[in-house]
Amino acid sequence: MGHPWKSKGKKRTVVWGQEQPEEVLQYLRDMQDAVRYALQVAYRTTLRDEERRLPSPIALRREVRGWFYSRYDYARHHINPVCRTAVAMLRSYRKNHHGELRIPEVKRLAMRIDGELFKIVECKVRITMQPNNYVWLPVNTCNKNYQEYSKGRPSELLITDTKVCLTFIIRDNAVKPLGDRLVAQDLNFKSVDSTKASLSSSQSSLTSVDTQPLKEIVRIQNDFSRRRRALQRHVKNPKKRLQKLRETRGRQRNRVKDALHKLSTKTVRENPDASFVFEDLRGIRKTSEEAKRSRKLRMYLNRWPYRMYQSMVDYKSDNRTVYVSPRGTSSKCPVCGGKLEHPVWAVSRCVRCGVDYDRDRLASLAILCRGLRLCGQPFAVSADASWQHMRHEYLHPSAVPDSWRAGWIDHAASAPNPDAYTKIRV
Repeated sequence: MGHPWKSKGKKRTVVWGQEQPEEVLQYLRDMQDAVRYALQVAYRTTLRDEERRLPSPIALRREVRGWFYSRYDYARHHINPVCRTAVAMLRSYRKNHHGELRIPEVKRLAMRIDGELFKIVECKVRITMQPNNYVWLPVNTCNKNYQEYSKGRPSELLITDTKVCLTFIIRDNAVKPLGDRLVAQDLNFKSVDSTKASLSSSQSSLTSVDTQPLKEIVRIQNDFSRRRRALQRHVKNPKKRLQKLRETRGRQRNRVKDALHKLSTKTVRENPDASFVFEDLRGIRKTSEEAKRSRKLRMYLNRWPYRMYQSMVDYKSDNRTVYVSPRGTSSKCPVCGGKLEHPVWAVSRCVRCGVDYDRDRLASLAILCRGLRLCGQPFAVSADASWQHMRHEYLHPSAVPDSWRAGWIDHAASAPNPDAYTKIRV
């Protein structure tokens, strides 16, 4: 059984014969020597292991990269297929020879190139040999399946001395079904607020509301922001400063991506039968009027990874993801339709209801109502019995009755600015 979140696409390959230029032949000979060296290193590492386990391609890369980078001037990503090929050859040899392990002979001039190292541009394959140095190979577009397969994503390129094999991943066009429940999430800089509702043929109803703080992501972004400022102040060499800043941005991106993967995995596993509802926030960085006037808000928007989180939840979930318009989710009350005012950032005060709501939780309720409307189940919040039962969970902590305040301690502590609650007059 494969990984449950593995791409549902199917691999399709286009093959054509081609006489390779001398630059490509030299590259294949160099990669052949690199694979031979990687095989020797992997073989010695396996013999040193008590259980005779083969090293992973990542572990092998740590041992081989010093030799590879000092010997060849190719882009650094070329070491990845070298290590994968060496480990795969040793694994295949041991499997075919009843557990016996020897260094197999590398006879063919062939190398698989990762998708990061090539690109299809105007019916030509552009291969990155060194940074800003490319080799161009013509694509045989006369192949009867090329027009169909090329609609997919190029994933791998195999080059030999006599032919080229180009592999595409064709996505499954089957539409995901709608889940039995809806989970509407309002994505903020420091929290993810969710409102959940059950779907039924008769009437939908609210089931729960939850706030997930993003403390780890906020801490990572703030730490790396301070590091970059320190580098800009103290590193005088422009070339070295630029290199350090690039490395810092890469580490920050990887750390944030890892945290988002864990959060999205947890969210999908807790709601396996639900469809998620998000705001369609495309273009918000360019169209936000407040961001044009506030430099700090622009900074938060530029490092806000909302789209990455949405895409992770979208492909990990087995159910359909719904996107709604974000216009008015924080200015129109989803309960009575009145106008919302914001005496402070964390509060939504309804002029018609006369109640102070938690801004983020109320926005998730508005997103849910729009999602239900798109799914063909319009939802009247004020007339629903589940709203009367859960109403206090949407109130701002300063407006919650004394009997409910104990349950709001954790939520108030995880809010973006707990000190702002003391500024509100009830």
